[in-house]
Amino acid sequence: MPYEEESKNARRRAIRYLVYKDRSRNEIIRYLNEKKFSADAVDETLIFLESNDYINDERFAMQFGRSRIVNKKIGRLRLGLELGNKGLERKIIEETLNSLYEEYDEKKIALSCAKKKLATYSSSNSERDRRRIAKLLERKGFPSDIIYKVVTQLVPHAPNNDLYPLSPLPNESPEELGSHTTKIIQG
Repeated sequence: MPYEEESKNARRRAIRYLVYKDRSRNEIIRYLNEKKFSADAVDETLIFLESNDYINDERFAMQFGRSRIVNKKIGRLRLGLELGNKGLERKIIEETLNSLYEEYDEKKIALSCAKKKLATYSSSNSERDRRRIAKLLERKGFPSDIIYKVVTQLVPHAPNNDLYPLSPLPNESPEELGSHTTKIIQG
């Protein structure tokens, strides 16, 4: 295939690929390489796309990040990983995360996820619920300090009977209970 024809085909394919949704520069490169276009045709296509503002990694990162936060309610850590998987530069990822999490309160997002999930639990086992909510928030990419705050706010801690002093027996005052423990200790 002559070079001019290959270059036109690469451009056409890339534009068609971009019609469905915005993509990162790296995604375009991977796509064109999968389609077996030469390195020169890929480079020329990228120059064309960037000069006509068809691809812009900063814009893509903001749109993608906003979409993931609003639709999937994910935290900073997971969004950072997903943006990295899209082949974005570290600097762009950091700027995007800082900008988006100034706009959206990460603790409020985590709280709404946890409340929604907690409403589906039917168990009365608060320790189990605490673990499940913590694991959910961890998978969604929230930092541990936010997970701790949300879990302690939403799920009451169930006391472990072994760690707390004996509760008074029903119908006995604390003084009477004290005398029983004294008798037990004395012999």
